[in-house]
Amino acid sequence: MDIHDIRPGMICHTSDGSGYVLEVDINNQLVLLQREDETIPFQVHVSELQEERN
Repeated sequence: MDIHDIRPGMICHTSDGSGYVLEVDINNQLVLLQREDETIPFQVHVSELQEERN
């Protein structure tokens, strides 16, 4: 997934689960995600994002 395709409000998938995108740091290639069932957001590198599962 390309960092320029990621926008706040999207749902992204990682090996640890899915989350809503809160912020995108294009320069550092980082994405801040929020899981529905957790209060603390988590940050991942764009390389850790997975294509949408069916």
